[in-house]
Amino acid sequence: MPADIIEHREVAEGRVINGHHMTFKASVYGEVISEGGTVHIEDVLGWGAAQSHGGQIKIKKRAFNSTIYAAGGTVQIDTAESCLIIGADVKVRQAINCKILAHKLRVAVATGCQIVARDIEISTAKPHKSEPTVVTIVAPDLPDLQPLIQPQLDEIAQTQGLIHALTGKIEALKANAALANYLVIRGKLRTGLVKLTEEQTQGYQLMEEKFAPSAKDLESAVAEKRPLAKTLTALQAEVKALQDERAALLADCRCRIAKVDGETIVRKTSLDHEDIDVSQLPGEAIPKIFIRNDASVKMVFSATQGAVDWVAV
Repeated sequence: MPADIIEHREVAEGRVINGHHMTFKASVYGEVISEGGTVHIEDVLGWGAAQSHGGQIKIKKRAFNSTIYAAGGTVQIDTAESCLIIGADVKVRQAINCKILAHKLRVAVATGCQIVARDIEISTAKPHKSEPTVVTIVAPDLPDLQPLIQPQLDEIAQTQGLIHALTGKIEALKANAALANYLVIRGKLRTGLVKLTEEQTQGYQLMEEKFAPSAKDLESAVAEKRPLAKTLTALQAEVKALQDERAALLADCRCRIAKVDGETIVRKTSLDHEDIDVSQLPGEAIPKIFIRNDASVKMVFSATQGAVDWVAV
């Protein structure tokens, strides 16, 4: 592991610094590249770039006209203007005229930004000059779940009906106190817990003639109900598994904007991309995603006032 770099001097335009954990006490106008470590810029980043794939980038003050790239990692900036920001978890207090690609994004004030993310929270969104803030939510394009689980739901309803009927029959038979007494005696005789005298045997034979058919009906109902209950449990588990799988695919697909203060557009789209982390998009796909306007793009919100609270379902 290379030693940490602490740079006290200004990093001039055109200069490139490589390392792992790097701290810059003065302004950075060049390019700093970390091998997945932490890049901490305590002053400003201007007309430059900071990169840490899978790592952390922290800019204490301001970034402008710069690229901040931490795909799969985290980015934290106080103020960003005219920047390209990429990260799995991005937090910016104030973003002005920026392009931001993130899995999880938290922005206090987004002004005239183009944002593509999966889990979005913005306190205030507003335009910059004549340019609106455009938010694109990335969510999987999933088919309607209801037709997929309807066969199981139909079978569940049918099975529940059969179980309900059998349960009613069992409870009615069990409610017969004389039958219940017969079953107790029969059970004890079968296990050898009791032995009957000759007189008791004659009485038991009379009970058996009277209650044996009902006992057989009870046993048949219980035997018939047992596999149905197992089938019902399996069907319910199958439906829940499908519902849980869908919920996992849609987890964290949301957009909340507490206050819309000027022209703001919110759209939804899907990506043909296996990695759930939006920030891991291949480089050639990044410019296109900000201007994407094909059939997969659906309008969620377009207004100059109001709020947005959208959750994928």
